Amino acid sequence: IEQICLIAEEEQPKLMVIDSIQVMHMADVQSSPGSVAQVRETAAYLTRFAKTRGVAIVMVGHVTKDGSLAGPKVLEHCIDCSVLLDGDADSRFRTLRSHKNRFGAVNELGVFAMTEQGLREVSNPSAIFLSRGDEVTSGSSVMVVWEGTRPLLVEIQALVDHSMMANPRRVAVGLEQNRLAILLAVLHRHG
Repeated sequence: IEQICLIAEEEQPKLMVIDSIQVMHMADVQSSPGSVAQVRETAAYLTRFAKTRGVAIVMVGHVTKDGSLAGPKVLEHCIDCSVLLDGDADSRFRTLRSHKNRFGAVNELGVFAMTEQGLREVSNPSAIFLSRGDEVTSGSSVMVVWEGTRPLLVEIQALVDHSMMANPRRVAVGLEQNRLAILLAVLHRHG
């Protein structure tokens, strides 16, 4: 990381991108890249460099399967903003969500489409979450959900059938099983 910062001092960029913070290392820290000590010291070194030189630094980091930042928790305390760029491999759409922002709102959502010209903002994200037109379809409804300060129209679809089993199987896609159980209990009680 020291070599990178020496080059940056000569070039004086306004923005640096470090990809990824988990593979960077400092010569005077006696541990392997990605270790708690290396990530902590490297992030602290870059933070000091950014503040003293007036350069913005984007540190790309790995995430775990549950979507949290991989590595030591101390990294989250060193940074000013944490955002997650996410998307399915078979979809051209990507979402950008802020989890930490010292200078603005969190839990805001940006929706982007991958085009030949790169990522472009989707001006009407509700359109990609709705699969139907104006026709009325049984088992389908449209509702508004709030993502930060942005209202989005989303389509909810249900497929319901009678069951001969004492405890019928209840499945939902995109909804936690415990949350589904609570919602079904409320519907049963008040429906």
